Amino acid sequence: MKLSVITTALLCSFPSMILAKNYQSLIWPIPHSVSWGEHDLELDSSFHMIGPSQQELTRAMQRYSSILVKEHWKPVQHPFREEASKRQHDQTLQTLEIHVDDLDVPLDLEVDESYTLEIPLKHKATLKSATVWGAIRGLETFSQLVQQKSSRKVKDINSHSEDDNVEESDAFDIFNDKDTRKKMKRPTSLDQLVIPKVPISIDDAPAYSHRGLMLDTARNYYPVKDILRTLNAMSYNKMNVFHWHLTDSQSFPLKLDSLPELADKGAYQFQGKRLVYSKKDIERIVKYARDRGIRVIPEIDMPAHTGSWALAYKDITTCTGRYYMEPDNDWEHRLAAEPTTGQLNPIKAETYEIVSKVIKEIATLFPDSHYHGGGDEPVYRCWDKDASVTDYMKQHNKTHDDLLHQFLDNELGFISKAKKTPILWEDAVTNNNLPLPKDVVLQVWTNPAQLAVKKGYRIIASNYNFWYLDCGHGGWGGNDTSYNEQVAPEIPSDVQTVLDKHDLADNYRPSNWGGSGGDWCSPFKSWQRVYSYDPAFNLTKEQTKSVLGGEVALWSEQSDAAALDLRLWPRAAAAAEILWSGGKDENGKTRDIGDAMPRMFDWRYRLVHRGIAAEPLQPLWCGQNPHLCDATYPAALL
Repeated sequence: MKLSVITTALLCSFPSMILAKNYQSLIWPIPHSVSWGEHDLELDSSFHMIGPSQQELTRAMQRYSSILVKEHWKPVQHPFREEASKRQHDQTLQTLEIHVDDLDVPLDLEVDESYTLEIPLKHKATLKSATVWGAIRGLETFSQLVQQKSSRKVKDINSHSEDDNVEESDAFDIFNDKDTRKKMKRPTSLDQLVIPKVPISIDDAPAYSHRGLMLDTARNYYPVKDILRTLNAMSYNKMNVFHWHLTDSQSFPLKLDSLPELADKGAYQFQGKRLVYSKKDIERIVKYARDRGIRVIPEIDMPAHTGSWALAYKDITTCTGRYYMEPDNDWEHRLAAEPTTGQLNPIKAETYEIVSKVIKEIATLFPDSHYHGGGDEPVYRCWDKDASVTDYMKQHNKTHDDLLHQFLDNELGFISKAKKTPILWEDAVTNNNLPLPKDVVLQVWTNPAQLAVKKGYRIIASNYNFWYLDCGHGGWGGNDTSYNEQVAPEIPSDVQTVLDKHDLADNYRPSNWGGSGGDWCSPFKSWQRVYSYDPAFNLTKEQTKSVLGGEVALWSEQSDAAALDLRLWPRAAAAAEILWSGGKDENGKTRDIGDAMPRMFDWRYRLVHRGIAAEPLQPLWCGQNPHLCDATYPAALL
């Protein structure tokens, strides 16, 4: 078997021995089993990785070798108690040897991503895995163990420059301005790098095989470079599914050879450019994701959420180009879940001809075994606005549910013909009680997981109360005057009586006074809320086997490239740990947010250091003063 040797030794001199101080390891997501030692093992100037010659693995070794050279991470989170310094061991780590049982296992659902990592007090560390994809996860863990040796030197930063260019950005150091960054050079060697707490033994594997992030690129467009950056962040967090919600009523940004009119007329045009994704863009994203062990699952939502199709094929849609509510503003009379209207006509042969072409071509662009067909939020009143549909229902004695079933049966047939496993949003099964085939995977977002599981379906958990990352930013309607309240509304007397009886006065939250603020899924889902979600809540041990995993979701009505990192990170990292490490520790105890906080605090800064503009979680002071920002008196101080 050929071996790849990836070296990170660049202009290094042999390091001298120093005393370690306050080292700690803050791995995210936390491994299932770790044992630590007491010594510090320095990386040798000749350190390199050795592994089988396989393209994705070789590129991963190159990436992580580069990270080791450039990162030189110093933990931001301080230890709670200073540990006695351990003298650095007289050995240095010269190689990381990677062993993979089977180099040809496809990247797919339920692929083995387990690995073991052994770092003894010797020259060689060993990473073993069943597949290449497990080795990539182990490389991420190894990279997080390495940090820069402690230094007592402290310098002032240059906090002002008269010619500072605000258009220049650099995530290398969020505290330094342009002039300071120019004077600072990124590290180019392995000098001063150490792994603390050696010997280390890690035995790790994911709790769930499907660990995803859904991004909507139809409401607002994201350039390819921003999608690639998101894939990088996903790989750092050991997430393995990019669910790409490509189209919706607002735009159809995917350029298809068989039906170019859909994008030519349905994609956004902005500043003289058509905002589309080409076939080359798709190929680049899929390859970039695969190199990081990430599957890309496309979603073309239908039959609802298809208003953009009407710009090219109006005849196959109903109720397009209308305001989404009726003049009475009664939600029961809506024509769509949100602006804009448009729903595929379920009785026309031409509808299915076009749908078949769309699915066939997209299935060839995305090699993954799964295909997401949407299926959420059908609005029957939209079909009722078309006389041909209502006449058909009368002539054939069909109900609205019959029409939805008819459409989904055809769609699922096209997906099956393309040799893909279908995924749908849960609505048709849990809300409309349609008997869809049991090979359909349901993505659960509104109802308890057990509704779908008890009906015999495998599920992907994405409950909006926990894992919708777009929530909590207020409404986005254009003429909503409900925000103009200078005084809190009076609590109705009968409501006040009930609140007083149950001591719940503080729970009364009108819209602008602690309530939704016009946002249907408020409040904002903090990382703590995301971290608290149990995808298998209220399921038996046997039923839990039907939970493939979960996805956090970012719908993009109020997000685009400018907000992408802030919306996603580090909150998506909280979901990543639950999906990788499980909601319970190895002793069966629910994971504690207080225990996770120091690691999350440090991980956020490390993401920023790696070029991900993750939002801040606490003042820097909190990380430098452990437990003093806890919400209740810390048990650690008792």
